[in-house]
Amino acid sequence: MAFSSATKHSASLGTFLYNSMLNSGCASQSQRSCGLANAISSVGTVSDIGLRLLPNLSFHGVHVQCINIGGGKGEIPDNKHLQIALQHIHGIGRSRARQILSKLSIENKLARELTGRELYALREELNNYMCAHELNNQVTKDIARLMEIQCYRGIRHSQGLPCRGQRTHTNARTWKGKAIPVAGKKKA
Repeated sequence: MAFSSATKHSASLGTFLYNSMLNSGCASQSQRSCGLANAISSVGTVSDIGLRLLPNLSFHGVHVQCINIGGGKGEIPDNKHLQIALQHIHGIGRSRARQILSKLSIENKLARELTGRELYALREELNNYMCAHELNNQVTKDIARLMEIQCYRGIRHSQGLPCRGQRTHTNARTWKGKAIPVAGKKKA
């Protein structure tokens, strides 16, 4: 039921953007249909054309606050500078965000001020890196492989204990779980 609601809202958003493009005088029918397809395909986000036309979009009383990067990479907040916004993607830190921006020659501006070309270039550059779901899947596969070959780290993972040499006599509560109280001596 939630999915059909989201689809209905995306179709309404697509219609809204289509009408906006008609009123703004887009050059050709292909541009209008392309913008409509982009708007309908990205549920809960605004397409590139809509982003340029309507920077402060409020749809059914909800302000669109994220930009969909695409390719399963997630979303970045539109009210933060790009260097900070890119760090919201799992697997991208400070140095990687700086590296991406310098490689693309994009200044560190607010994410909502990105043009369509810059957003497309950013999506293409992010496809070169393993991040978000790809990174999570790879880490899960690596841990499963360690557990399968029964190496020391794999055994520690399967037992739920730290595997990097930390002491477990007094600490490691996060790994071991909540401490179980032991019944003390009863006084006679």
